[in-house]
Amino acid sequence: MELVGRVRAGAGLGAPRMSDPHVMELIARSVGFRPVPGTLNVILEQPFDRALATDYVSAGDLSPSWQDDVGQAGYWLTPIVVAAQYQAVAIQADEPGYPPEQVEVVCAVRLRDALGLADGDSVTISIADG
Repeated sequence: MELVGRVRAGAGLGAPRMSDPHVMELIARSVGFRPVPGTLNVILEQPFDRALATDYVSAGDLSPSWQDDVGQAGYWLTPIVVAAQYQAVAIQADEPGYPPEQVEVVCAVRLRDALGLADGDSVTISIADG
């Protein structure tokens, strides 16, 4: 299944949150690789189907105060392939008001650099075969 979206600037919160060693270890165990700190924000043409997620990480697994500090109860994780070449994971936050068409992509490389992406650029993601 292919999904198309546009790159959008984030709030700059992904890298600091993911830089915590405990968070990085949980993410690495969950997704099977060690992602670079930060996320690529993608706004899809349609809402993301959370039923495609293969894992859910609750905020309490990250730290006891994570939900209070960040406002997110947890995260749905879905293995994807970006631009037909980069194994990655789409993350969607369990948060009131979180845009249903937004995903945050983590990867072992910085996708903006690897693909030469800028805000507004189109990007294709494919749901990885399980």
